[in-house]
Parts: sequence; structure tokens; C-alpha cells
Amino acid sequence: MFSGSLLRFNLNFYFLDDPDPDDGFNYKQMMVRDERRFKMADKDGDLIATKEEFTAFLHPEEYDYMKDIVVQETMEDIDKNADGFIDLEEYIGDMYSHDGNADEPEWVKTEREQFVEFRDKNRDGKMDKEETKDWILPSDYDHAEAEARHLVYESDQNKDGKLTKEEIVDKYDLFVGSQATDFGEALVRHDEF
Repeated sequence: MFSGSLLRFNLNFYFLDDPDPDDGFNYKQMMVRDERRFKMADKDGDLIATKEEFTAFLHPEEYDYMKDIVVQETMEDIDKNADGFIDLEEYIGDMYSHDGNADEPEWVKTEREQFVEFRDKNRDGKMDKEETKDWILPSDYDHAEAEARHLVYESDQNKDGKLTKEEIVDKYDLFVGSQATDFGEALVRHDEF
């Protein structure tokens, strides 16, 4: 178990925090955000994280009860004017920084079209929380299947669509870092691995 105090940060280190950093990164804000996320992950409210709760803290997109916090954090990151919405320029600005007079790459033009045609469903020029949720957490996306496909793609050296013990061992670091193998626990429990 992980103690809730792991996420309580020592106030003596605030001297490291620049109140107005050039890159927009602020330790104080990060601590508030992490504490909010921890409280959401801590389902029983005991300030002690079980393995599942800690995993939900680290990978909130994988847990239904954490999806609202994923949307909230995404909106906080992208909504630069803090109006509670993500407009087209904020959406593009999160992916691409326009350098001077250079023409936009084709993929940026495609993303602009995606925003207008598919992301902004009510056509008001901005994404609200529900539209943002549909964008970052599409209901038809299967995380487990995507992770399994990723593991096979990265590890299947002979591209036969099957993994041998040797292929898994060769990419052991990939497997122990994957939620699909319970962060390596499945590799220890099963003889076939």
C-alpha cells in the first residue's frame, strides 16, 4: 500500500517554484493537481492507496471513475484563456507552434478540419467538456486491445502475428512497463511466459 502522505509535498521546497515560469510549469499547481487526482483515485477515502488506486492515480484514463479528472486536466492544460472551453486556436496550439511566416504543415490543416467537422459537435466554435471527453476518451476505443496490439507490434520480430518466449524476453522491459501484463506480474505468474 502507498500512504497518502507520499503525495503531500514538503512546503520547504516551494523555493524551487517560480510563480511565473516562462514555460508555464508551476510546482505549486502541479501539487494541487496531484492531490486532487489522488483524492479521486482513493475510492475509500482512507488516504492510503491500494495497488489499484495507485494505478488509477498514475493511469486515470484506464479507470471509468477517473475519466472526469482526465477531462478536467486536459481542459486545464489546453484552455489557455480559462473560459472553460477549448477553441480552435487552443486546440491547434496544443499540437503545433506556428513559427513566424512558415506555412502550416498539411497535418495541421487536417486537424483544423477535424476540429470543425468532428470535434466541435454543436458548431459553436469551441469544445465543451462533453466534446472534449468524446475527443480524448472515445467510447469505441478499447485500451486493452490497443495495448495488446502495441506489444505484439513492437515485439514480433518475424512479423508472424505470434509472440514466442524469446521475443517476449528480448522486449522484457516493454512488457514489465505494460498495464496489459499487470506491470510484469503476469510474466512471473505464468509458466507459458
